Amino acid sequence: MPTAALTVWEDFEVPAHARGGQVTLNLHDHLAAYAPKRPGAYLRISSDRFGLEAGVDRQFEDAEDTRVRLRWGPFTKVYRENDTSAFKKRKVVKPDGAIDWIVLRPEFRQLLADLANGVIDGVIFYDLDRLVRQPRDLEDLIDIVEYVKRPVTGATGGRMNLINDSDRHMARMMCVMALKSSEDTARRVARQHLSAAQNGLAQGRIAYGWVRKGERKGQLVPGEADVVVRIFQDFMSGESAYSLAKSFNAEGIQPPAARTWSSTMVAKMLRNPRYAGMVSYSGKHRVQAVTAGDGWSLVLFGDEGRPLLGSWEPIVTPKLWSQVQFEWQRRRQRAGIKAGESGTAPVNKYFLSGILRCSKCHRGLVGHRYRRKSGKIVHNYVCPSSERGGCGGIAISAPTADAAVEEAMNAFLHKQLQASKIGLDQSADTIKTLGMRLDQELARKSELIHRWSEGHLHIADLTEEDYFTMLSALNRKISTLRESIASLEGSPQSKVEPEELLDNWTAGSLLQRRAILKRYLHSITVQPPLSSTAFDRSELAKARLSPHWKTAAEIAA
Repeated sequence: MPTAALTVWEDFEVPAHARGGQVTLNLHDHLAAYAPKRPGAYLRISSDRFGLEAGVDRQFEDAEDTRVRLRWGPFTKVYRENDTSAFKKRKVVKPDGAIDWIVLRPEFRQLLADLANGVIDGVIFYDLDRLVRQPRDLEDLIDIVEYVKRPVTGATGGRMNLINDSDRHMARMMCVMALKSSEDTARRVARQHLSAAQNGLAQGRIAYGWVRKGERKGQLVPGEADVVVRIFQDFMSGESAYSLAKSFNAEGIQPPAARTWSSTMVAKMLRNPRYAGMVSYSGKHRVQAVTAGDGWSLVLFGDEGRPLLGSWEPIVTPKLWSQVQFEWQRRRQRAGIKAGESGTAPVNKYFLSGILRCSKCHRGLVGHRYRRKSGKIVHNYVCPSSERGGCGGIAISAPTADAAVEEAMNAFLHKQLQASKIGLDQSADTIKTLGMRLDQELARKSELIHRWSEGHLHIADLTEEDYFTMLSALNRKISTLRESIASLEGSPQSKVEPEELLDNWTAGSLLQRRAILKRYLHSITVQPPLSSTAFDRSELAKARLSPHWKTAAEIAA
């Protein structure tokens, strides 16, 4: 009988990877005894403001000592997360549109992936509170450990090893206690921040425009302050965050803590109440979350309903800051973004987008590019489809329309330049009349500001929004009167001189050219295509364009 059994297995060979497939009732001790050949080390410290990495270096020394003591192989990978929190969650939007709040730790997630895929076959971490602070993260790691059956052990704290079920349960309880400790600390810190904000102290990093480090920390930097003022003033004159960033990069202006200026950076500065001397607070004690794209939701108000003022020197006035916020919301609403919604207003990429109007439905035409089968790229202005509020019935070649409008504006601005030279010799009576009107508008402005500063707007049955609307209108009138007087007296005014307008038109940016068009034009209606009775298609395109010019009074207003 034994001879027959040997005959059965004569030509039978067991593969090397299948050998040793035995079972044991003492599984966890058996797995814990495994000595990884390709271990990884996880090191993390929550705060390292100066980037010295001294904390994670010390952790690596202890992890290396533990690796040598356990007789594991050399570290294949070291996962370092310096100045990284394991507690704070962030809102993320997944590719399918789902929203989640998770702790963003790229190196920790890479460790999980490498352990699951066999890149590493074990992990040494410094201590459990350095490894995880959120139960979700711990459970993700435990799931992988139970699947790959490879040790994950600590360098301190009793040499905890997650390969053992008893250590896993202990780790769960310790993680919950660590989470409670983090939440207690977060609550105390948040209360301190609220108290400091209510006392007018700046919270967080010092913004661009003030000294950010050293003994002069918090004092104004004149050059940076001038840039901030320019951002607010140019935005009110029609520039966008994108165009401002592009201009600063072209001029070589050094941005705050970045290589180049970006529209996001400029937008944040425009919404920051600290530039107007008002306290900004977005901590956990706010009843309502800070609204995306709304600077007012950052302002901390006192018991009397007024913005709290900080102890630092402001760069712009509260009035200018408030005007910028109203202008910002107006642009967002025109772009279809409702109040309280995230998103930014789209940037106009095409010269005549929105300025050209459909003759059938009066909807603004939009720029559209597409590639023909031949590979040629075609650029048209088209009326949007009915789903987007248009009729889709009008289209015109963009290069032809652009050229026609440029030609017309060139002729118009040259006429303006000639008329301005003829009109330099104005009578003193006209200047005197304009001066009297200017004094009246200045008196009205002074009275309005006095009512606002004394809190007496309600006496005139005015709201805060009415105040800023009226103030903006008065500023425009005052500016127009001053420009008119200066023009008559022979003083150059850069914003209204025809030479400057002509220069901006011929060599200015897309936004500058669009602003000049909107200064003199309501819109340009595009008529349906004409029958092709002539060879010159450009002349046919010109005949389709019907400009609607503003009157002199509308331009002055």
